[in-house]
Amino acid sequence: MKKRSFFQMRSLIFSGFIALLFLLFAGAAFPFEGEEGYDENTEVVLSGTVREIVVGERGPVIVRVLHRDRIYNVITAPPWYLTRQHIFFRQGLEIEVTGSRVLARDGVFYLISRKLKEVRTGREIMLRDDSLRPLWRGRRHSG
Repeated sequence: MKKRSFFQMRSLIFSGFIALLFLLFAGAAFPFEGEEGYDENTEVVLSGTVREIVVGERGPVIVRVLHRDRIYNVITAPPWYLTRQHIFFRQGLEIEVTGSRVLARDGVFYLISRKLKEVRTGREIMLRDDSLRPLWRGRRHSG
């Protein structure tokens, strides 16, 4: 077995430490990955006002909705899918959300939306099929 110098060992340990930090903090950038984690048993319906729209570098658009003096983080769909379906959120928009409540890795509750309804116009937007799979998966894109 080949002996390693002190500097080689230190470099190897440092590289391992950086890799560990990356793994720990990669989840913090996007704390929820469970698109497939929709559970009908935790489904709720709430109405509220859009307060903020969060569009990250990856993942779905998260809409923060005020309902009875509490903010709910509503997971919708990828930005490209929302644009293709002519779905545009704005602050002050009144919506009704049907979704599954989940606890994410960051300790925050999210609502994975299945259906959205714009209160003023009555327009309903389905984001999941009858099997609860996201409509942006597979060949269902034309929606």
